[in-house]
Amino acid sequence: MDRHEIDALIFPSWNNPARKIGDRKSPHGNNSPQIAPHTGQPAITVPMGFTSQGLPVGLQMLGRPWDEGGLIRLGYAYEQATGHRRPPKLFPSLK
Repeated sequence: MDRHEIDALIFPSWNNPARKIGDRKSPHGNNSPQIAPHTGQPAITVPMGFTSQGLPVGLQMLGRPWDEGGLIRLGYAYEQATGHRRPPKLFPSLK
């Protein structure tokens, strides 16, 4: 990451949309445990939009070792710039 001046690696949290409860036949693929747990690097998932069915889709950011603060700043900046996050309809706003 230092050699190429990279602050974070970015990839979808899942390869496919979430499955309905009880559905064991539709494709799935959780990318979250693929890199971060094995390297010890910090990771954060932020909203990156919604499927055509309205299900949320996440974007995972894998940060530099020991740079949780930088990763949180990057995730927050992405959320603010894109506006992909929507509060759940069943819960009131915290504002």
